[in-house]
Amino acid sequence: MRRGLWGMLILALLASYLLLFSSTGERFASASAREAALSSSPTPPPVAALRTPTRPRPLASPTRALRPTRTPRPTRTLTPGTSGIRPAVPPMVLANYFPWYDPGTWFTGCTSGGDQPRDGVYHSDDPGVIARHIGQARAAGIDGFAVHWFAPGNRTDANLEKVLNLSPEGFQSTITFLYHILPEVNQQGVIDALRYVMDRYAAHPRFLRIAGRPVILFSDMYRVPDPAGNRPASDRGVATAVARWAAIRQAVDPNYTAWWIAEGLQPDYLSVFDGLYVYKIDHACCPNAYRGAARWAGWVRNWELRTGRPKLWVGTVMPGWDDLNSAQPQCADLRVVSAPFARDRENGAYYAQTWEAVLPTRPDFIVIHSFNEWVEGSYIEPSVRFGDLYLQLTAQWAARYKGR
Repeated sequence: MRRGLWGMLILALLASYLLLFSSTGERFASASAREAALSSSPTPPPVAALRTPTRPRPLASPTRALRPTRTPRPTRTLTPGTSGIRPAVPPMVLANYFPWYDPGTWFTGCTSGGDQPRDGVYHSDDPGVIARHIGQARAAGIDGFAVHWFAPGNRTDANLEKVLNLSPEGFQSTITFLYHILPEVNQQGVIDALRYVMDRYAAHPRFLRIAGRPVILFSDMYRVPDPAGNRPASDRGVATAVARWAAIRQAVDPNYTAWWIAEGLQPDYLSVFDGLYVYKIDHACCPNAYRGAARWAGWVRNWELRTGRPKLWVGTVMPGWDDLNSAQPQCADLRVVSAPFARDRENGAYYAQTWEAVLPTRPDFIVIHSFNEWVEGSYIEPSVRFGDLYLQLTAQWAARYKGR
């Protein structure tokens, strides 16, 4: 009788386990499908709006949510036959920086929630404004900007140079390369633009370098053109895009003298690029996508171990998102068309959640999206509505990441 009861119990437990496994598999498959649908793109020259600002609610406990557990960052030696030991990357924090505002853009009705800079509307070409932004970023524990850059001789090019020249020692910036999304460009133009960046800026003492190699971030990977200027129809054309980027890399940097970091949710880009990051970590289609940070990091680490080539995982954090106003006709820009979306900042709680999702993955460095993206509503720059709350929170989180 006892033996029969034990058998029935074992069968019941086995049935429960199989039911749980099936349910978990269905949830995992659903989450993977949502992640595969994600696409993101930076915002070209934005425009802005004014509404009656509201002050943020004070935090009940400013440090209550700021309790991430810091996991030691091990040094990993790659497998035999590799290019060597992956570099020791000191923990650093960058912030996406948008250098294309002028006084007129703040009054066209397209900025997030109608908010505006606390220190007054500004012109991005003003060296005083750039110097102020650098000072605010440094005080918040930010180590450099990822300046969104379009083309040689473009306004963004001139302002990148100002950022580099105005930066003090210890503040190192790079670019987020966007030339390939401009209308009527072709593959040779992309090659020429990248050669320009490497030749003009890579040796600048304030250009970001890791282990002696300059770092360049890329966005909108699938929008890369072929020699005739044709682009894949959607982000599902990964194989086509990877092949085009491979040809570009061979022409510009065949010896991998720089770190090229690709945006996106497709690990295939790691066959050409030296790392991955995600630009937009929450979507209308896929709320709370930032929770996938561990899976994205796993792609990078697994690729590195399998191939023996050092790869960098770059985590992204974000205070919120609100590009609802950008859906208006006068707000058209070069972004990929997607459903307008708003993610409540929750008075800093959402920002904390994105940090908490990234820190356990031990990123090589972190990118804040963003310092001043006013159309998509992801800015931490002091504003009329939020004051300097998000610079204060950034300082706390950056210090915890760096282990201070």
